[in-house]
Amino acid sequence: RGFDPSPNKPIKADTGVAPCRAAPGLWMTAIVSQFDTAHTAPILDTQLDDLGLRLATASEDGLVKLWDVSAEDPLFLCDLDGHSGPVHQVAWAPVGTGAGALLLTGGSDGRVLLWGPCQDPKRWQIVHEENLSKHGEVRALSWAPTNVGAAFACALSDGTVTATIHQGTVRSGETDVEHRWQTQSFAIHKGEVHAVSWASSVGPDSRGKLAGACLASAATDGLRVWSILEVQGRSKQEAVDDSENKEFRDVAWKPWDGNYDTLASVKGHEVIFWCRDKSSKWVVESRVDLEEEVWHLEWQAGSQLLVTCGTKEYRSILLKQQLSGKWDKIDLSGEVTAQ
Repeated sequence: RGFDPSPNKPIKADTGVAPCRAAPGLWMTAIVSQFDTAHTAPILDTQLDDLGLRLATASEDGLVKLWDVSAEDPLFLCDLDGHSGPVHQVAWAPVGTGAGALLLTGGSDGRVLLWGPCQDPKRWQIVHEENLSKHGEVRALSWAPTNVGAAFACALSDGTVTATIHQGTVRSGETDVEHRWQTQSFAIHKGEVHAVSWASSVGPDSRGKLAGACLASAATDGLRVWSILEVQGRSKQEAVDDSENKEFRDVAWKPWDGNYDTLASVKGHEVIFWCRDKSSKWVVESRVDLEEEVWHLEWQAGSQLLVTCGTKEYRSILLKQQLSGKWDKIDLSGEVTAQ
C-alpha cells in the first residue's frame, strides 16, 4: 500500500512518523528514518507493531523483512521466506490479545502464515498456517478487537472472507503444546475482496467466540456489513445504500467512541463515511474528495483518519473532523484545508 518503485532500484521504507505540535488541536507528521530494505521488487505493505519497536516490510519478491526500529538507525533482524509468491499484506497482533509478539502474513500463494519469535530475536518461526489457496489469493488481513481474543480475518480473491480464532492449547507429552485454531469461511462477495475490518463494539461475553462479531468488507462488487451467526459458516448481512455500492478499495471501522458506529471507505478519489440511519440501514454521512487515488485508511487516536493516496508518489493525509462536521485535510507540509 503506498510503494511502487522500479524493481530494478533499491527500495526504501519509512520506519514511521513522529508527532510534533504544530497548532492547537493539530498534529503534524515527519519522516524519522529512511533506509534501503534490500528488497528486490516493489514493497506491497509495511506495518509497525503496536509499540513502535518492530517494522515488517512485505514485497513482491516473496519475502517479509523484520526490522528493529527502537533506535535511531533501523537494525535488520531476519527474512521470513515462507511464501512462494508476492506477499500482499502483513499484520502485527495487537497488544492485549494475549497472543504475544505474533505477525500475520498473507500472499498470492493463498496461504496465511502466523509467525512468532524464537529465543534468538533474529529467528522467527511459523506457529500456525492456514492454506486458503482454494479461494485464490490472500488480499488483506485484519486482527479482531482484543476483547475477542486472538482472532483474525482474511480477505480472498474469490469473494470469500474467513475468520480464524484461537481455541486454546492441548499438551502432547511433557513439553509439547499444540495450539488449536478454528476457521470459518463466509461467501460474502462475488468479486475480489480488497479489505476487511472488524467492529470494535462487541459484547462483554464475546472473548473466545466468533459468533456475534460484526465486520465490514470492501470488494469489486461493493461494500458489505455483516455479522457472524452461531451456525458454522453462516452470516447475516445488514442493509447498505445500494446507490453507492460500486467497487470499494478499502474499509476501516472507526473504534467505538460510545456514540455510534462509523465506517470509512475508499472509492476512487473519495473517502466516504457511513453511519446507520433510524432503520439501521447504512447510509452515507459525508464524503471527502482528495482529487487523487486513495489506497489505504487507518483510524488514529482522537477519531482522526490517516489516508494514503497518490499516483506516482504516495503521501499521507490526516483527516480530522470539526465540530461542524466538516473535515480538515492535513498533509505532511502542514497545509490545512477544510472540506
